[in-house]
Amino acid sequence: MPPDPPPQRTQEQSIRARKHQLFESDDLADHGPRSTFPELVRQTPAAPLSPVIKGALWTVGALVILLLIAALATSGNRKPRPKPVAIWTVPADHQTA
Repeated sequence: MPPDPPPQRTQEQSIRARKHQLFESDDLADHGPRSTFPELVRQTPAAPLSPVIKGALWTVGALVILLLIAALATSGNRKPRPKPVAIWTVPADHQTA
């Protein structure tokens, strides 16, 4: 059976209590020694990519280059768009000044 609920507190007090539970009660000493980044890099073995993954990456890279070249080649050849023609026109005798 759960203990009696705590007395009603304001929202600000509740937020402060949760903040203390989440952030301030965390001691780094409790987690044990930590390794530095260079130590982690030395401990991690280098594994080369498989030929299938290398081929897939080269294929995707070549496709991106081709799309870039196509986009650059077609961007300079555009003619200016003509002005749209008005479909609805007002007759000259009904125009207001």
